[in-house]
Amino acid sequence: MTYGWWNASKYVIAHLLRDLWIASSQAPRNDGKKRFFGFHPQNDKKKAAFTLAEVLITLGIIGIVAAMTLPTLIANYQKKVVETRLISFYSKINQAYRMSYAENGDTADWIISDKNYSYNEMLDWLEKYIFPYMKHYDVKQCNGKTTGQIGVCVTIPDGSLYWFSIDNNGQDVVYFVNGVFGDINPRNKFGFNFSKRVSFGSTYKQSMDFLDPYILNWDGRRESLFTDGTWGCRKGCTNCAYCTKLIQLNGWEIPDDYPW
Repeated sequence: MTYGWWNASKYVIAHLLRDLWIASSQAPRNDGKKRFFGFHPQNDKKKAAFTLAEVLITLGIIGIVAAMTLPTLIANYQKKVVETRLISFYSKINQAYRMSYAENGDTADWIISDKNYSYNEMLDWLEKYIFPYMKHYDVKQCNGKTTGQIGVCVTIPDGSLYWFSIDNNGQDVVYFVNGVFGDINPRNKFGFNFSKRVSFGSTYKQSMDFLDPYILNWDGRRESLFTDGTWGCRKGCTNCAYCTKLIQLNGWEIPDDYPW
């Protein structure tokens, strides 16, 4: 999309400059002679200044180009910041899980099935399995804004934070790029899970890469990542948990049809 705007801008600029060139070169001087884009012919030693109209037209062109290109450039920059932070978090926390696995053994024994953990129990879990392997500098209790689900907010060195919770359905982790717990905007909120139920039955499974993008009950179709009534990633969504998977499927780059 950026290149399309830029090509259109170049086309507009080229034609406006061409018209300005022609108009300026043909505009009569006070002595009745023609000039060449604001300058006298070579045999005339004096140079004529740009007219006010020429200056205003040039500034207008610059304004038009800026208005067309700046919003796209800013949006692309913001997306790149989110992509960079998201893949960094995903890499670091999974590295922590792998290091913990090497010391604490099979992850099947890490979580007690069908148990709602208290805040202190979650904190104990983090202090055993994650904190020794991943830096943090602030921890506090943060309950779900709408569900009331008990959780732990963990702030990490780059200023972002993740919300951690274990209930009778497994482990949830929600990453907030901007460090604001409870922000529902899919630009800032990204869901992950670990050892979640395959369905609402009794079966649990380890995530493919320890902590994975949230895919509870996903049917495997990309379309469902948008249309699911509970976790779908779309404009106006409040849970938006499937958004992370949508980005992962696109090589950890925000796709064009993402609800930005």
